[in-house]
Amino acid sequence: MSEAKVIAEAILIVIKKIIKWIAVSLACIGIFIFIFYLHKEYEHKQRKKLEDKVIIKAFHPKDQPCSKDYPYTYTILNQSGKTIEKVNFTVSIKRLGFSSSINRYTSIEEDKIITNNDGYGRCFRAEDANKYGKDLTEKDVEIEVTFKNITFKE
Repeated sequence: MSEAKVIAEAILIVIKKIIKWIAVSLACIGIFIFIFYLHKEYEHKQRKKLEDKVIIKAFHPKDQPCSKDYPYTYTILNQSGKTIEKVNFTVSIKRLGFSSSINRYTSIEEDKIITNNDGYGRCFRAEDANKYGKDLTEKDVEIEVTFKNITFKE
């Protein structure tokens, strides 16, 4: 065999080994990313299960509103098995029988520490979507919690 052929075969062997190591490395990286994704998905599902055990209700108390300035009420009931440090949630207020929200963006942040099987509630107000700077005073409404984010104590 000629010397050029030996060198060519040696180069070919080196290239094959490099390609093999690149393929193995890419496979390992892919497996790592897949395991990381599964772990994050598992954490998200566990967190969702906990958050689903925290019940937030917002409503207009028909009998007697809290006050003229704060006509609506919310309650937070913690049945998660953990202690809550902070709750953020957003509400949408609609007239009964209608689909459009009548309030401006209303986000409520509550930093009351709520232990397991305990609850907390407070009055709140919301700004009218059609009248800038004016508060809503509608009584016949449906209030929906459209978003919630809960911080649990570790």
